[in-house]
This record gives sequence, structure tokens and C-alpha cells, in this order.
Amino acid sequence: MNVNEGEEIKKEFQLERVILFSDAVFAIIITIMVLEMKMPEGLRHANAEKVKEAFMELLPKFGGYLISFLIVGIFWSKHLKIFSFLKDYTNKLIALNLLFLFSISLFPFAVSLMTETLGPHSLYGLVVYFGIVMFCSLTQTVLVHYLIINADELCIMPADIKKNLHWKSQRFTYIAVPAFYALIIVAIVLDLDVNIITTISGVWAITLAVIRKRYYPAAKAENGPILARLFRSRRRLKEAVEQQ
Repeated sequence: MNVNEGEEIKKEFQLERVILFSDAVFAIIITIMVLEMKMPEGLRHANAEKVKEAFMELLPKFGGYLISFLIVGIFWSKHLKIFSFLKDYTNKLIALNLLFLFSISLFPFAVSLMTETLGPHSLYGLVVYFGIVMFCSLTQTVLVHYLIINADELCIMPADIKKNLHWKSQRFTYIAVPAFYALIIVAIVLDLDVNIITTISGVWAITLAVIRKRYYPAAKAENGPILARLFRSRRRLKEAVEQQ
């Protein structure tokens, strides 16, 4: 084994450690969130009515966990895609990845705050939750941007990296997130109705979804989910056998 081969093996091993560490953080965050869902103590000898009440109190936490699980899963899926194009890493990439993982690590706090304070006249927990989601989106955008700027050095297929990572739509995060935070600050300073703040959050999410669909319409069936492609392949194989 020559020196170059040894360096390549070392580089691949270190990059794999970065990916495994990131996956571990995601797994721990999801585990911490589910630990928030537990029935109160002292129900062993409680009657059915009290158990039912305790269970109903737990439903908002379950809803918050379910939504957060899906959102964290989406961020993990995007993170997996980002790192699938890497062939090398730098210290700055590691730092940006840690910043992104820090933003993701705030999810347990966000879920707890939202589910414990959410009510008809108290939606600030929901606003904080949206703010943390947007912070995650912003840090992931910064990570993607760094890869695009240094694609020749860090990525395989550097010419296609913008298309593969949907940069045309994701770059709007640089505008959308600061604009959202500015509107929230204005709403709080002017003591606006909290419903206006939640409406702003909804409009933000819908706008980004429309922009993404505009630049990157739904992929063709051939590029759909792996299970769908598997079933299509089996169906085509069956049709080919029947034709014979």
C-alpha cells in the first residue's frame, strides 16, 4: 500500500466517523423526545376515570412527538443525502455540521415547551417551536451552501451538486428565516395577537413549499421511493413472465 492509498483510506474512515456521529445525535434526540411521553406516577391503584384523564393529558405530547419525529426524519434524510456526495471534509465543514446538529438538539426542548404551554390563548410555545425548526433549516442551508462553494474539493459529481441538493429553492431560506424572525420581533414589540404570529409561521411554510415545487416539480415515477420502485420492478417482471 502506497502513501496515497493510505491517506485515502484514512480520509474515508474519518468521514465515516463524522456520518456515524451525526446519525447517533439524531437517534439520541428522537429517543429523548419519546422519553417525555410518560404517564404520571401513582396510577397503579387509580380508578379508570383518573387513568383516562391522565391518558388524555398525554395525547398532546404524543401529537408533538409524532410531528417532531417526522420533521427530524426529514432533516436526517436531507443530511444523509448531503453527506452521500462527500468525498472529503474540512475543519469548517465539521464546524458547520456541529452547528446544524446543535440546532437539531433543541427539538426536545421545543417539543416540551410547545406541548406544555400550548392553548387557545397561549401559542408562544408554538412560535418558539417554529423558530427552532427554521433555525435548523437555516443551519442546514449554510451547510449545503458551503458544499456548493467547495464542491470541486469536497464532492463527487461537483457539476451536479446544485441540482442534486435543490439549491435554487433552498437558497430562499436565507431570506425567509431572517424575515420571519424580524416579523416575530415586530409582532412581539407591538403586542400583536398571537394568532397573527402563528399565521405568519403558516404562510412562511406554505411559501417555501410553493417555491420548492416551482423549481423542482415532483420526480418521475422512476425516481420515486425505493419501495415503490421495488414493487414496480416486481410488477414489470411478472408482466414479462406472463407475456412469455
